Amino acid sequence: MVGNHQNCMMDPVNVEVALKDRKPYCLVRGDVFRVNKYFTEFLYWLGLLPVNRMNFEGLNGTSNAKEANKATLSVAINYLADGNTLILFPEGGHQNKRYLGYFSLVYLQLAFHAAEQNNFEKEVYVMPFGHHYANYHHPLYDFVLRYGTPIPLSPYYERYKEKPRTTTREVNVLVEKQISDLMLNITDLDHYTAIDGLRQGPEGYRYARKHGFNPDNLSEKLLADKQLASELSDPAKKPALDKLQAVETEILEKGMRDWVLDKQPGTFNLILRCLALLILLPLFLVSLAFTWPVVFIPRLMYHKKINGAEDEMFRSTWNFGFAGLVTLPLLWVLPTIIMLFIKPLWAIGYFAAYPIMTYIVLKYCKLFGKTCGVWRFVTGKDSKRMVKERKEAIDELGI
Repeated sequence: MVGNHQNCMMDPVNVEVALKDRKPYCLVRGDVFRVNKYFTEFLYWLGLLPVNRMNFEGLNGTSNAKEANKATLSVAINYLADGNTLILFPEGGHQNKRYLGYFSLVYLQLAFHAAEQNNFEKEVYVMPFGHHYANYHHPLYDFVLRYGTPIPLSPYYERYKEKPRTTTREVNVLVEKQISDLMLNITDLDHYTAIDGLRQGPEGYRYARKHGFNPDNLSEKLLADKQLASELSDPAKKPALDKLQAVETEILEKGMRDWVLDKQPGTFNLILRCLALLILLPLFLVSLAFTWPVVFIPRLMYHKKINGAEDEMFRSTWNFGFAGLVTLPLLWVLPTIIMLFIKPLWAIGYFAAYPIMTYIVLKYCKLFGKTCGVWRFVTGKDSKRMVKERKEAIDELGI
């Protein structure tokens, strides 16, 4: 199983959860296997195998990394040869944008080596898949996993024996094509901010409805976004995209989002939002008193220990993984079990209330963030100018 890499360890976990009839094995970044020996054993139990990327982990020297990878790949080949499922991400590292990166051909070498280990008598399939997240970093957003058509390798066995490199490159073209079709692949990286902002903003939703897609369904919104990105690849639209790229970059730098410029909220809207924050503050504080370790400790530890500035795409993996493995078991499950022996009704109430309180904290933080965006728009001296320039650029695009 081969797919695009969008969100670090969230990607293989999503695939593993989606597969109901088999336990897949997966090659993942090697540095997470060096947290401690107990965590390493847990990762192996999950079916994860470490791969050390030369530009990231290194393992105290290139030679050590190569030797460690050689052992991992040998195990992976044996898994495949025994008829197991292996999940790989040929890009090697996760992308920080919605595009398909350069493919390493190691995944096909593994597949053909597994076939060779069985004397080319068993079929080996490559199943392409595509990831798409509504939001990379925050919870309570939708996620789509799309499967392609399995590619059997047996038609290429004889050619592989004679020309292994040429054959793997030919098969790789087929795999890349399918994965690109399954995901949102924005190839115009020079105008990425403009295109991504446009498809995520109000215009992207209006575009979807205009062309018969339901933007509230992420699968359909993905199809609309792909169509929009394709339409914007027209060279004639480059001058307008240049203008939109400049204004979208400025919008982000000023801490705002497109929806603010689209709605153009005024002082009254800002006052209502501030009142809502004030009215909901007691409920937020009560909820926060119980849930703050789940919401904030992973984030604080991430920036302190994992150096998030170098690998921002690992943030959601760390936040959700730490909450799922540490803070939630300790602060939600364990207290519930203890209270069952003391106050059973309290235990039931606590167990039911905890996720609700977590939801309240997350929603309040989101409301606070949006209110800050409205504040910057209302008080910003360049807001009206940016609205005008953005509208002119979008009108020129003619979408």
